[in-house]
Amino acid sequence: MTKVISLFNHKGGVSKTTTAFHLGWKMASMGKRVLIVDADPQCNLTGLTLGLEDYESLFAFYDSKQNTDIFNSLSPIFGLESSTSSAYGLGRNSVAKTSNENLFILAGNIRFSEIDIQIATALTSSSTIPVLRRFVSAINQLIRDIAHKNSFDVVVIDMSPSVSATNHCILMSSDYFIIPISPDFYCYQAIDSLSNVLPRWCKDIAQFRSGHDDFSLPIKHPKMLGFITQNYRIYTTEEQSDGDIEQKTMSKAYKEWLDKIKGIATTKLVPSLKKENMIINEEIFKRHVSYDNPYHLAGIQNFSGLIPVSQRLSKPIFALTQKDGNWTGARWKHTKNNKEYGIKINIQDADSVYENLAKSVLNIIHDDK
Repeated sequence: MTKVISLFNHKGGVSKTTTAFHLGWKMASMGKRVLIVDADPQCNLTGLTLGLEDYESLFAFYDSKQNTDIFNSLSPIFGLESSTSSAYGLGRNSVAKTSNENLFILAGNIRFSEIDIQIATALTSSSTIPVLRRFVSAINQLIRDIAHKNSFDVVVIDMSPSVSATNHCILMSSDYFIIPISPDFYCYQAIDSLSNVLPRWCKDIAQFRSGHDDFSLPIKHPKMLGFITQNYRIYTTEEQSDGDIEQKTMSKAYKEWLDKIKGIATTKLVPSLKKENMIINEEIFKRHVSYDNPYHLAGIQNFSGLIPVSQRLSKPIFALTQKDGNWTGARWKHTKNNKEYGIKINIQDADSVYENLAKSVLNIIHDDK
């Protein structure tokens, strides 16, 4: 059965889109059939994945009618004017291919935010009114329908950074979720806030989980797989006494904020999620994640120098080659104290990080019975 994983944090700038793209691509490269969903009206995942660099190319994609997108797939349900002739539920035609044969995308649309008011109204109204139940379950039904018709193993959803009714439904329709963070004050606040928001969302959506009709949400609550540290910079190195090995370390300021975030996650976020059965079993996590203590899934340093090339070519960082960036000489690779450095090593590091993350996520999901 397809597993749906959402990436969510109501704090922006934490690399949700980059993670969705790279995690989806890596799982696809490991043999899984993967769908990534752009549920952010900014459409950054769509642009990155399909190489659409501006609004002109984005609208050309919409106008082609060769593929539909998340808004045009849902517009008939909400009584909104669609720019294509696609009908809700035609899952096979709703996804676009990518350059990875196992990776597909349900494209985003700037108009996706238009459905939020209707979903908000439905969430605060009686769940016995069929049309309102349909509003709440529409996104879930669309994604599950597409996943079933295309035999996807995993769906990864890139959500917008907001506490909206639409995000409420997306997250509560998911099987699992991951919280990307940056180690700073604002993400510390975000984790504190999510400790209250997520359990409340769970309780508020309960009336739509009956399972008695086609308009219900999944019976089980979504479970947090963990959080991913993003965008931190490495400034310092520690050299052993023999001078042969240098160990890169996170800068002090970032480490201090990470420690604070791990602290509030342990004392507030995790207990609040456990009360609602919204978190993966700790023993399962420990069995498959060696990176850090629960629930720190992975740490992904800032690969800022590689991001522009990755975006230009719609390729993940770990798939870049020397020719892609026209990197030469010591910038590509050099040796110091019998250890290699340079862009080649950064690409290899990125490959290792995302492969370990993908394996951890897949293994945890497999063991979560």
